[in-house]
Amino acid sequence: MTQDEYLELGLAYIKKKQWQSALEILSEAEKRHKAATVAPLPPLMLSALGVSLAMAENKVISGLALCESAVKQESFRAQLHYHLGLVHLKNGNKRDAIAAFYRGLKFNASHPETIAKLYQLGIRKRRSIGLLPRENFLNKIIGKVANS
Repeated sequence: MTQDEYLELGLAYIKKKQWQSALEILSEAEKRHKAATVAPLPPLMLSALGVSLAMAENKVISGLALCESAVKQESFRAQLHYHLGLVHLKNGNKRDAIAAFYRGLKFNASHPETIAKLYQLGIRKRRSIGLLPRENFLNKIIGKVANS
């Protein structure tokens, strides 16, 4: 298998929340990458390895370091912010997780995993008119019209 195929398989395992399988595949990809080149790991692989490490082996600090490094390299990728958010949640830091999810949505407003996770966490959409309270009749009406 090629490095890209390993990464694709690891990401598929992550999507299914099969953390141990993802970690095994991504660790093998990391070994092969290091044997083949001196270039650093691609950010998506770093991030996937970080979230797998945190979830499968509860090595949250190492996972955070890998995910944060990946985000610093390619901050425009929503998937990297999503992985970082998952690791923050694993660490019990909901505020930082939500912030990471929203940063990712700035780059891809329709990232399905991020949107699903925010709904799962109970995060509501922004008010239609930010200056008015959520309970104001204008916000209610505009919100209902926008969602229908």
